[in-house]
Amino acid sequence: MSKMEKKRSPWAWIPTLYFAEGLPNVVVMTVAVVMYMEMGMTDTEIALYTSWLGLPWVIKPLWSPFVDLFKTKRWWVLAMQLLLGAAFAGVAFTVNTSFWFQGTMFFFFLMAFSSATHDIAADGFYMLDLDSHDQSWFVGIRNTFYRIAVIFGQGVLVWLAGELQKIYPDSSSSPRCRSSRLCSCCSSCCFTASPKPCSPRWQAHSCCARWRRVVWD
Repeated sequence: MSKMEKKRSPWAWIPTLYFAEGLPNVVVMTVAVVMYMEMGMTDTEIALYTSWLGLPWVIKPLWSPFVDLFKTKRWWVLAMQLLLGAAFAGVAFTVNTSFWFQGTMFFFFLMAFSSATHDIAADGFYMLDLDSHDQSWFVGIRNTFYRIAVIFGQGVLVWLAGELQKIYPDSSSSPRCRSSRLCSCCSSCCFTASPKPCSPRWQAHSCCARWRRVVWD
């Protein structure tokens, strides 16, 4: 890693990283409920189906070792943000089809899985790139942008969906399209601003490197 990259400010990537972490969670757990209510589903049906969407966050420790073993945290962060953008777009494009329920549930579940994996990689990325002092200093910053994403998802997106539904009754996908573009923008920011994991410090903290030492040394 070059000297310039070592000095790259965490302000360049922490806000977008944790905004991208908070937005999918609130969309899956809140906006999905509002959307299904507008589509005419009963409260019992909504509770039954959307409760399964929280499963990936519950069981994410089961595949978190694979995130350490394969590729880098930066690769996982960027890949999951792009996949989240695709999942948002998938919801937008299937919500007005004849198979809207199956299509949106598939993409919501893909969104939940991608978001849970993104959480694992983002927190690991944060721990590896920052020393203990910076970790303590930026913990409030990352929580702030996570909460901004929650407020944006619960407030702005829901309000925007309602307003557009009044203006364009047959088009309820615009907020999801905007969410897709937001995730794509966050991915672009993280790609250009985040440090690359090529220093010995990253390698020393790699679970894969530790595993290889245990097996071969």
